Amino acid sequence: MGKGFTDLVYLVKNIEKDENSRKFLDHCLKLKVNAKKMKSATGEELSVDQNLSARVGAINSYRTAFEKEELELKKEAERLKAIDNEKLAIKAKKRARLIEQERKKAQEAKKAQYLKRFCDFPEFCIKGIKRGSDAAKVLLRLRNNDANEEDFFWLEEKGFTNDLTTQALHAFYLKRGKIHLAKWKKDNAPWGLVNAIADYRRSKSSQEILGEIQSNYPFTFSKGNKQLNSALLTTSGGVYRDLFRYTESLKLGTEAHILNPSNYRPCTLVGASNILLGDMNEGHSWYQKAIERGFKPESYDKELRSIYMSCSKQIKEKLKRSLLAIGQNHSWLTN
Repeated sequence: MGKGFTDLVYLVKNIEKDENSRKFLDHCLKLKVNAKKMKSATGEELSVDQNLSARVGAINSYRTAFEKEELELKKEAERLKAIDNEKLAIKAKKRARLIEQERKKAQEAKKAQYLKRFCDFPEFCIKGIKRGSDAAKVLLRLRNNDANEEDFFWLEEKGFTNDLTTQALHAFYLKRGKIHLAKWKKDNAPWGLVNAIADYRRSKSSQEILGEIQSNYPFTFSKGNKQLNSALLTTSGGVYRDLFRYTESLKLGTEAHILNPSNYRPCTLVGASNILLGDMNEGHSWYQKAIERGFKPESYDKELRSIYMSCSKQIKEKLKRSLLAIGQNHSWLTN
């Protein structure tokens, strides 16, 4: 029984061999038969002899060797798994790089195709303008600081204006105004001053030209040229109006009208100044005089809207009541 048991342990260790697996079954049967015989004879299944402890030691050494081998196999399996994971990670990164390269390539191709047909003007927040179109030509001139006044009118008419194009427009007028002012100072050309004042107003820089107006008023250099003097007074009055100095704008507008009573421009200045001072009836009366002298009714409506949108709350309420009283129920009056 003892030797059979030892042989069985050996076969367990080497069971992977086909012949040992068959022997293993035979030994199992023999071992069971011998165990029953021994139990019936001695009452014990295993024999007691001096080699038992040695055989147990052998079994334990086999177990230890088996466990060590199992541990090494486990470590090897983990190592191989780590290698496989690393290979998969490298493969995944490579695939991700290829996908990104393809994406960029497709994006660049799409952009190239887009730029063949369209152009963008990010400095004005305007995109998708067809190449060769009027809009592209005007915006290109604007980008190159080569735009003219007609270009800005065209942009406004076509709905291309925004804060950035408006800033460019103001810069254009300021630049031109400085040229006119330099010409006035260099050549003593009075109409240069008129044009300079007008352009400074258009550029929203009225405060910058005010000193020039104050140092030259009452414009004696016009030497009796009523049309010139009236133009100087009207444009200068407009500067005072921009600066909320309505009493001065009314004064200069009135003086301009006396010098050139057939021109509608002084009338519009006097009309606006009266309204902004709170005299609605007088203001409307002067605007009617302006219309009689060639001021277009649609321009009148636009002028009233401009005043209404920018005046104080008190003046706004008075203007609204006065317009409704004479049947002018404009949509912008609800604002």
